[in-house]
Amino acid sequence: MKMSLLQQMYKDVLAGVPLARESHHYSSLINPCVEQPPEGDESCPQKPLPSTAGGVESHQDTDMSDAVPATDDLSNSFANMSSSFCPREVMLLQLTLIKMMVAKAESQEIELHMRQKYCEIFVLLLKEAKIDSKLIHLLTCDDRLLAHMASQSLAALVYFQLKEEDALNVPWLSFSLNALLGFPGNAGVAGCLWTLAAVLKETLKDAPVPGAGFVKKLLAPLDAVLEGFYNAILLHHFDSRHYTSPYSEATDNLISFIDLLEALLASRIELELPLRCQRILFLKVSYILNIVSSSIPYVIKKKFILLLKKCVLFKSREDAKSGSLFLQTPSLCEDMLALSNAVLQVVNLTWLNQLTLSGKSSYFGSSEATPGPDSQGGSDQTVLRALSLIVLKALEFKIHNSAIEAEIRALQYVGLETAAFGIENFSC
Repeated sequence: MKMSLLQQMYKDVLAGVPLARESHHYSSLINPCVEQPPEGDESCPQKPLPSTAGGVESHQDTDMSDAVPATDDLSNSFANMSSSFCPREVMLLQLTLIKMMVAKAESQEIELHMRQKYCEIFVLLLKEAKIDSKLIHLLTCDDRLLAHMASQSLAALVYFQLKEEDALNVPWLSFSLNALLGFPGNAGVAGCLWTLAAVLKETLKDAPVPGAGFVKKLLAPLDAVLEGFYNAILLHHFDSRHYTSPYSEATDNLISFIDLLEALLASRIELELPLRCQRILFLKVSYILNIVSSSIPYVIKKKFILLLKKCVLFKSREDAKSGSLFLQTPSLCEDMLALSNAVLQVVNLTWLNQLTLSGKSSYFGSSEATPGPDSQGGSDQTVLRALSLIVLKALEFKIHNSAIEAEIRALQYVGLETAAFGIENFSC
């Protein structure tokens, strides 16, 4: 059976074989058709066949030559593909190729002429095919796998444009602003959060100096909007009744937001003066503490608790070298103090008694305990350890901060006394 063009292109890219045909051919080949967005129905053969470049025709003649179809005849570009393939599978392969090619284009291990070829293809996809708008459209599709793959491909292209052109993708930025500002009414919130988190994680892979520039250019236009979204999803529009199912849209949005908060936490070390959205987790941690004690799915509680654990263990690059938590920027000390005060305040009340933990412990590769006398029972030990660490670290920071404040006051008092003594002696 003859290999399809897409499959052959996939093998060539994977093996590092140069793409011999012109860039327009390949950009058309991996340009998905989303005029009729795929539904969540997994029954591929019953789906309507796209009419443009993303189409698939049945393979009738097994003796066809290996000649590649002409570039201007892209309606038949998948003529060699097996009839067992459906439009959804074609689109998934196209999205996989886009993400793979971006990674290859950014790799210094790939030869320069091949990286330039990939860049030419991406420019055609973005400028002529408007693939960013198509991928944004796919983010709201009911097929969760397609939506996820679209977010990964879109994130790769947004990062590529940010790095190569030093500019944010305008359709993606507009979509993100509308999705976040329109919450909870607008669809596509989870896709927006997935993409933003993925782009942010890509920027953190760069060297510190250029990475800082990318992070600021990426987050600055969204700074105020992200704080408003934080307030909305965790306070104003939060209702635990919407989160009764771990598979609901509301739960998906909240879990996606937790992943973004984790990326924002990791990104704050890139900027000397962190943005508000990078500090909001510390400054308004009481919202999270209230949600953890509410009746929401356990998976959300656990993710929030583990996120708080990362907050209390957070250390910048300077701190990793010096080994001291107090040789940080003033903003981090201020944020840690705000977090510690909030944690200790709720612990002083009945917050811990309101927490309900899962009756199962976490095990490597499974949620079930291995049969035997040593198997653990009771509450989730991972969460219990994380909660204990959060309280202890908050208490530790509060004690050290109080000691430093007392030392500063003592030094100020000594300074005043010394000054008064000097003035008194001078007057004599």
